[in-house]
Amino acid sequence: FFAIMCKASEKQDPLTLAPPSRKQLSMPRRAFAWVYGYVSLGLYRCLNVVVMGFLTSLEFPLLLTTLGRETTIPGLPPASSMKSGGKGGQRFKIAELEASELEPSTLRGYVRRSEPCIVKNCPPAMFADLQKYSPEIPADAPKDKLLIDQFSLPRLGSMQEWLFKYVGKRVLYLARFSGGYKGGYAHIDSFPSYNFYYVKRGRKHVYIVPRQYNPLLKLVGGYDSVFVGDDKADDSSLGWLETIPGCYEFEVGEGDILLFNNSACIHKFLNLTQNPEIFTMRLVHSDSSPTTLWNDCLNWEGAKYFTGIMTMGKTSARDTASIEGEAPAV
Repeated sequence: FFAIMCKASEKQDPLTLAPPSRKQLSMPRRAFAWVYGYVSLGLYRCLNVVVMGFLTSLEFPLLLTTLGRETTIPGLPPASSMKSGGKGGQRFKIAELEASELEPSTLRGYVRRSEPCIVKNCPPAMFADLQKYSPEIPADAPKDKLLIDQFSLPRLGSMQEWLFKYVGKRVLYLARFSGGYKGGYAHIDSFPSYNFYYVKRGRKHVYIVPRQYNPLLKLVGGYDSVFVGDDKADDSSLGWLETIPGCYEFEVGEGDILLFNNSACIHKFLNLTQNPEIFTMRLVHSDSSPTTLWNDCLNWEGAKYFTGIMTMGKTSARDTASIEGEAPAV
């Protein structure tokens, strides 16, 4: 900021100009810089408070309705089976549905139960409006990080019509994920939503844990998620999967849609191909895990992160090998 203020007198590129000392600034410029800095910081912190208050006022009542208990996906071994000597580490088969054979009530049933499913062979024309949300990746973007482009209340045309017909929900938020990252920690996302996860390019290996097994695992609160404390960003520490009755393990590829409760079920993605491109669309939904609802309440770091999403407006890069820090702008 000081460099830009001095551009007229120095006649140099402000991006390469070293920050001048206070003595180099005239008194009016020094006063303006001081006021601008403190006012901007004050407004930003006020926005953080507003966001934290909004999240807390929204999610604390939802937390009370859960009574601190997870609901269950029917037809699976109960969490108590581990205490009675039951076998851990089972793999459950995920439902694969053909788009052309769907009934309006089919997907709504899966959503109501928080049961994940894959929808295959949707008409490519349905995804045409996603092109509006595919900005060019900056040339200086890091090659080994997760690159995120985020949009609130996107207009998705025929896709939104399809979602409203078969799922009965609207898209609140959209993000495009790309980049050379390998994978990420197993986690539950913050903020109540349901994930409509479309793979445009690449292939992924996926683990989804039924929500009734969340209390069996050591979960660590983060700024935008609740993480499995015994996990790593790759596949080197998957022993925790043997401490629960089982999980869904499968792969998704180009053109597939994965529908799952990202704010209630622990999930982990590992890339099987270089530089995948996916679109995660968060649908309006209120059935979340009490664990993530509690983590969101009065979470100052989380409020800072969501404020950054709203004010950044550009591609961001995230180190998926860490559960700390914020996603910086590219």
